Formats: sequence, structure tokens, C-alpha cells
Amino acid sequence: MKQQKPVIILFGPQGSGKGTQGKKLTEKLNIPYLETGQLLRNEIATGSEDGKRFASYMDKGNLVPPEDAIALMSKKITQAVSDKGGAVIDGFPRSAEQAKGFPEDINLTHVLLIDLEDKESIRRLSARRNCPKDKKIYNMITNPPKNNETCDDCGTKLVQRDDDFPKAIQQRLDVYHRDTEPLIERYKKMGLLHRINGMPSIEEVEKEIWKIFE
Repeated sequence: MKQQKPVIILFGPQGSGKGTQGKKLTEKLNIPYLETGQLLRNEIATGSEDGKRFASYMDKGNLVPPEDAIALMSKKITQAVSDKGGAVIDGFPRSAEQAKGFPEDINLTHVLLIDLEDKESIRRLSARRNCPKDKKIYNMITNPPKNNETCDDCGTKLVQRDDDFPKAIQQRLDVYHRDTEPLIERYKKMGLLHRINGMPSIEEVEKEIWKIFE
């Protein structure tokens, strides 16, 4: 396998903007964006045996077992690096157990941590609204609809998902602090960690991240 471009892991609590920044990085570096949740949903959509098994967990609101997440992501990371020379990885690893399953033959080059306080994370995610018809996502702070709380495209009244209320958000943040944050020290010792302040605007955070690669 010939690796020529960066292989990047993105860390950060919910609402830190790592998904937005990850997609911007993939455009600039011309490498794939691998987001665990979306890859699981893609596999479910194929109707494969793996997809059916994933759905049996996710439909009940449960996490896919670690060994399944490791197997899927290891395969996708290896394929992406083989095809495109690099990748931006969001949502994997989430724990020390998953970190041990990172492909051994892949040279991880950067770990980006977008820092954000819980209070700000809750403020941002509590402002999120979804269109139940066309699935478009808005944010009442950073990307509000033009006409009150209705979808710009279809006029459907926007809704707030159950997991975007403060109590549910804090529960997800608690899991992040418990399971994922300990990995930060691991990658810091490896000399791979870059810490970015997630409080400024999307554009300012993007500039800070790009400085690392310039």
C-alpha cells in the first residue's frame, strides 16, 4: 500500500463542528471523508447481512458492538488509503478498545482535537432543527431558516429531535468524556495531537486547522 497523503482522525465533543471541518479538509486535500455513523447507515441500505445486523442494534437505539465497528472501519480506512492515499476519519476510534483495532499497516499522521466546553456544545445542539419531509438540517444560531421555523425548500414546520434536548445532549457528552477523551493523551504521547479552539466562527476554525497542513 502506497500512502502519499495525510491520514487524519478528528476528535471533539458533539457540536464542536468536526463534521463540517472534516468535509472542508477532504475537499482541500482531495481525500475521502469517513464518518462512522454514515458508513453504518450506508451498509444498512445495501441490505447485506452485516447491514441487517447493524440495523438490529441501531433500530433499538443501541450502539453497534465494538467488534463490528472495528471491522467495518478498518476495512473502509484501508480501502480509502489504498485508493486515494489518505483519509479524514470522524467517529473512530471512540474508545481504547477501538483504537487497538486501527489498521496496523496504516500510518496515522494527524489527530485533530476541536475543543469545546459542554455549555457551548449544549447551546449549539439545542438550536438544531430538522425538516421531517426532506431531512434538511438547520441551526437557529448559525444557519436559521428564512421564515421562522419552517423549511426554506418545502415550507414544512421544523422539529427538534429528542436527542437534541439538553438532557440527552449531556448524556452523549458524558459518554464522550468517559470513553473518548482518554485517547487524547495516547495520541499526544505519539506526537500526533493538534488542539484547536472550537469557539470561534467556522471560518476562523477552518483557518487554524489549515495552518497545520500548509
